[in-house]
Amino acid sequence: MWILSLLASYIGYISTKEYLAFPDVMTYSTGIISLTLSAFIMLPFCLSGIYCFLKGQRMNDKYQRAAKIIILSGVFISIIYGFSFKVFFVSKVNDKGYYSCTGIPTGWMPGMATKYVINKDLCNKNK
Repeated sequence: MWILSLLASYIGYISTKEYLAFPDVMTYSTGIISLTLSAFIMLPFCLSGIYCFLKGQRMNDKYQRAAKIIILSGVFISIIYGFSFKVFFVSKVNDKGYYSCTGIPTGWMPGMATKYVINKDLCNKNK
């Protein structure tokens, strides 16, 4: 599970890097940006599970409270980071002359992503 949390954070990091490279065609999703901080949310769960498995008992209440604070802080910071990045990113995309395509990008659920292109003719091409 901890490998999955680190992998999710890595995917979020790579996606953020790709977005900031401003390619000709890109599909932006706030959820992908929030993955960058997913390790802060998932790692405390993994560590408490490992502790229970190795020791055969529950974690100390002090550590459980600390894990809860880390998890809730991670969720809060992830939400704030995702939406603030979206505000920053959409303004940069508009400044650079990108067009927002209508419709649902290929492979995405409705409302989850927006496809941006440098030329309106690219809206009809799949990426």
